[in-house]
Amino acid sequence: MKKLVILSKINTKYNKVISDIKKLNLDDTTFINKKDINNILILNFDVIIFEKLDLKTLKKINKNKIVSISINKHTKQNKLIDISIDPFFKIVKKNLNNPVRGVFRPIQLDVLNRLEFKYLINVITLMEWDSKFWNKKICFIGPKKLTQNIIFRCNKFIKKNKIQMIQFLSECHDLETVNIAEKNNFGFKDIRITLEKKINKHTKKLLFPKNFSFRKATMRDFEIIKPVAKNSYLDSRYYFDTKFSLKKVKQFYTGWLEKAILGTFDTFCLLICYHNKPIGFCTIKIKSKDAFIGLFSISEKFQRKGLSQLLLSYADIELRKLNIFKINVITQGRNYSALKAYQASGFKIARTELWYHKWMN
Repeated sequence: MKKLVILSKINTKYNKVISDIKKLNLDDTTFINKKDINNILILNFDVIIFEKLDLKTLKKINKNKIVSISINKHTKQNKLIDISIDPFFKIVKKNLNNPVRGVFRPIQLDVLNRLEFKYLINVITLMEWDSKFWNKKICFIGPKKLTQNIIFRCNKFIKKNKIQMIQFLSECHDLETVNIAEKNNFGFKDIRITLEKKINKHTKKLLFPKNFSFRKATMRDFEIIKPVAKNSYLDSRYYFDTKFSLKKVKQFYTGWLEKAILGTFDTFCLLICYHNKPIGFCTIKIKSKDAFIGLFSISEKFQRKGLSQLLLSYADIELRKLNIFKINVITQGRNYSALKAYQASGFKIARTELWYHKWMN
């Protein structure tokens, strides 16, 4: 999509966020000063990003089904704006009304998360790695909400690029988005639950059950634990979308595990072993001062024995050594055992989102 970024001379923290879009190195992006905008110029773009625009210009943008993205202090909802971003918005008691029919909340973007910021500003992105792996042209809709303007511009992109499959992750409380997704033949595939936990800074000695041990994985371990990854994740959205090859789904997770051990995707992989043989793993990616669990699984034979909590406790110890005291994990809403294990280990639910897939043939 062709994007127009409007810069203001006024030095605000929001205009700084807009100026930093240059650092994302996006394709098809033009930067202009606010004084240089005009109605003819606007019509050449699919997406317009700004801090403030006058009502007449906003109506012109909306009338031509151009996606409008405002990065500004949130005061109240403006229905002429498709995507409202306030990176500094704070939820307080007075705006904790029913999020479905009550108070509108802006996107609370973490601007330090460059990838999330990039997906949002792009609106729709061709996923090159995914397309190559699945051998299908796959794209991702970045904003976690839908409007008629977003659908209109995405449909043009899909047609132009001959997209075969679209992935969309929705804010679960946005009733309008859910309705638009359903009306446009997006199929619900999964509930995505993000959990987080602060790690206690005081090291606790981990008591090893008899014959159990823990260590970091090496490639010598890969073939031993590969079957565990191959037969796990039956609750994932890929398993529940029958248009994905089951063989390729298993390759997806075993490939992820291999790259985690090599440190080329996740940062490292931790193991729980029985008689020194790996029976479970936890892959971890380090970003700045936070850690993110990627894959987590225990061999079926050893499940329901409390070993998940032990492996998560070992992960805490290893992360403390790296001066990292916050850990996040994403799991599926239908994966009750994983949710129980994480909550028993002190994780709390941070947010809930909905995965949708749409196939074009």
